[in-house]
Amino acid sequence: MAGDGPDGFTPLVGEKVHSMIVAPLTARGGVLGLLTLYRSRVDAFEEADLDVARQAAATAAAHLDNARSYRRDHAVASALQRRLQPGATPRLSAVETAHVYLPEGAGGAWFDVIPLSGTRVALVVGDVAGHGIEAAATMGQLRVALRTLALQDLETDEVLTHLDEVAGQLAAVDSRSGDAHPYLATCAVTVYDPVSRQCTMMRAGHPAPILVDPDGAPLAVDVPLGPSLGAEGGAAFQPAVVQLPPGSLIAHCTNGLLGSEGDHEGDGEATAVHRLEHVLATPSRPLQELCDTAVYRMAPSRYDDAVLLLARTDCLLPHQVADWTLPADVSVVGTARRLVGQQLTAWHLDERAFTTEIIVSELVTNAILHGEGPVRLRLIHDRERLLAEVTDANSAGPHLRHARAGDEGGRGLYIVMRLSAHWGVRHGRRDKTIWSEQRLGEDTDDVLDVTDTFDTIGV
Repeated sequence: MAGDGPDGFTPLVGEKVHSMIVAPLTARGGVLGLLTLYRSRVDAFEEADLDVARQAAATAAAHLDNARSYRRDHAVASALQRRLQPGATPRLSAVETAHVYLPEGAGGAWFDVIPLSGTRVALVVGDVAGHGIEAAATMGQLRVALRTLALQDLETDEVLTHLDEVAGQLAAVDSRSGDAHPYLATCAVTVYDPVSRQCTMMRAGHPAPILVDPDGAPLAVDVPLGPSLGAEGGAAFQPAVVQLPPGSLIAHCTNGLLGSEGDHEGDGEATAVHRLEHVLATPSRPLQELCDTAVYRMAPSRYDDAVLLLARTDCLLPHQVADWTLPADVSVVGTARRLVGQQLTAWHLDERAFTTEIIVSELVTNAILHGEGPVRLRLIHDRERLLAEVTDANSAGPHLRHARAGDEGGRGLYIVMRLSAHWGVRHGRRDKTIWSEQRLGEDTDDVLDVTDTFDTIGV
């Protein structure tokens, strides 16, 4: 191209250029570049050639502007998607995890590792339909909604049912804006309990999790395929429940890793699953190394996001868990305190005995007065945590309330809250569990200050 001075035209003269048209490429009031046409023939450009040049410049400018807009939106969507993903995954007793995340399509794929009460963990992988900023924003909404629901200690099917309701509301908004999809997202959730080694798996239009035993053999588990999130109202999701030996692998992935477009299972997806099972056939290898090998072997789609979340299961040893079943009689509250004191002595946690006995007293008393059937008391010593759980057969949840000055009761859960780092209620099909967690390396509220403030129920 010619320069600003006369010498800049030397290459054109050398090529015997006779005439030239220069047309600006303009879009949105700015100049994107120049379209330069040369002719070495003797006859010069005519007016008709100028019209063609103007049309070519206008078309080229429109395409360049669209490409710039797409690249800018893609960069923003990718940045938003990365920002909405979880940070460093927590270090847990239940599982060791590793993941790989490739936002190739700037879409709505996501994953999460959610610590739950009772040392359990929820492993989540999902994928929102579509690409771009809207898909990334929807992904963020669904991920936060699922994490919030999971932390409510609901049953896994209830979590997906409520998440489907949230997705249905988001899909309704999209349909009013003209961006309707046949479904909003797909999702798979696995909840693993290291005490019972029970693994509960559910999925909504998503590839099933892959299980590999400690020897590298795939475990065939039929996880019922539920409807995609937002596809229909009142969806029902069925769980698959298995017991896993320590050292097993749980693998969650998106269609992008399997190289499968769409959410329907077929021969192509089955072949890709077999390839992934072959990669995972050496579960003792470092998990991040397995993730990297899977990406290399699977050849993920270049047009869709790819996520692989691996978890190697562990279990709590019997000496870390103490479990008792007590009759529903107020006379057993003192017995519960003595059992707790003896167990904490065995764990060399005598300094926590007074606080834990108060917590257990309040929880057992609450279960006897307001629950049904026998009371189950469980203590778990997990690294730097001490968990106390009391289960009864009444599924109705308790309510934290502020007792009046003259009330004789109503302060038990408030005391539990003050003495615990965390506490909550876990609902089962036919029972409920109130749990308390103490951090062994942290100071709690002064026990005497709390107990002196209120008249507690004791035996």
